[in-house]
Amino acid sequence: MYPVLVQFGNFELRSYGVFVALSFLVGLWMSSKEAERKGLDPKLIQDFAVYALFGGIVGARIYFVLFSEPAYFLQHPWELLALWHGGIGVIGSLFGGALAALWYCRKKAISVMKLGDTLAPGIALGQTIGQFACLFNGDSYGRPTGLPWAITYTDRRSLAPLNIPLHPIEIYEMVAYFLVFLVVWNMRKKYQAEGFAFLTYLSAYGVARFFVEFFRGHPAVFAWGMPAAQVFAATMILTSLAGYLLLHRAPRLAR
Repeated sequence: MYPVLVQFGNFELRSYGVFVALSFLVGLWMSSKEAERKGLDPKLIQDFAVYALFGGIVGARIYFVLFSEPAYFLQHPWELLALWHGGIGVIGSLFGGALAALWYCRKKAISVMKLGDTLAPGIALGQTIGQFACLFNGDSYGRPTGLPWAITYTDRRSLAPLNIPLHPIEIYEMVAYFLVFLVVWNMRKKYQAEGFAFLTYLSAYGVARFFVEFFRGHPAVFAWGMPAAQVFAATMILTSLAGYLLLHRAPRLAR
């Protein structure tokens, strides 16, 4: 595909960085608009974005390093900071961002669930756009396939195997995450219970991620061979189900 969008001499404008930045900005814009609708000061969201960005990047990089090739990074420690080469894990960014959210909510005395509800649509939309980064860079490629809609990478700067027809898993994810966004967007007004929109995102993303992993060409795995993303996705689904149960029981407990 196009890992480098523009090149002037030794300067390269990489598609990965451009689309990751774009996905973050779109997610921030959407979350700020949602904050206005929910009666929150948008400046709180914009302030939190700085901490979320830091926590998300650190978490994403740690996830990638741990579940890809940790031995390589031990031998090439300077590559830990080379984010422009690709190599971040979305699930890691969610955990890193969640830790930042817990700290921020305690600092500002904000409900964690209310913040989660506010951020949920923006996160899903940002993830949708972020798949362009993986598609152009080839760092999260699919399994080999003979299907007519396979994509083949030929640019030597791509991280995917070259000249092999692959499942366009990036497009699968793009479609799946956009559906997650639509579900969250439509549900956020129908159910006013605090935390419902966030739990909807968590369950929908978990389901989407669990199934697209079957098409990934080089998934991150635990030592026993189970894809890490599927384990974490299943955990998200179970966590959201427990959350739904608590929301359902909350009125009874209040009485």
